[in-house]
Amino acid sequence: MRNLEEKLQELKQEKEALDDLATELELADEDELVLYRVGEAFLHMPLPKAQKRLEQDQSDLDARISNLSTSTEDCDTQMKALKVQLYAKFGSAINLDE
Repeated sequence: MRNLEEKLQELKQEKEALDDLATELELADEDELVLYRVGEAFLHMPLPKAQKRLEQDQSDLDARISNLSTSTEDCDTQMKALKVQLYAKFGSAINLDE
């Protein structure tokens, strides 16, 4: 559960960085080449292509965040249901809080 939450936080930070990049690209000149990160490398590309690539990366990241949020919520729901069952069976003899 913690790993999912940490990964979700990382993705949200990456989303924030892409949003900041979108703002910066709006201020750039149309005919200017910009550096855009692809994997571990940076490539020079024309501004319109970089903006198109950024939109695609943002939508991909939104989908990943949505999927991970759903997985986190499902896991949390299952954990709560299991806690109810375990507390019903063992009472106060166990402590399941983190």
